Amino acid sequence: MYLIARLELSYAGLMEFMAIAPKVREKMEAQGCKMLHALLQQTERFNTIIHLWDVPDASAYFTAINALQSDPDFPEIIAALGRSVVNETLALAVDTPYAPQRT
Repeated sequence: MYLIARLELSYAGLMEFMAIAPKVREKMEAQGCKMLHALLQQTERFNTIIHLWDVPDASAYFTAINALQSDPDFPEIIAALGRSVVNETLALAVDTPYAPQRT
């Protein structure tokens, strides 16, 4: 299963987000969610980040988020995200029958 996160950042928030995102990645990966890719859009809405995660199942994502919320670094993380992210869209998705095989 995949988690696709679309994060629209404020124009002033890009650098702060780039600084905190590796910490979020580390903590999510410690809970079994693996970041496959992180993209910065070059067209459409500027300062939009797309994260593609491999998650074992939907409950694994919620378990990872709950662990993140109880982490000692959470106040710093949520403050930075609150200042930099203006909109977030999350979607869980699965492979289609014609998708390339994962390696």
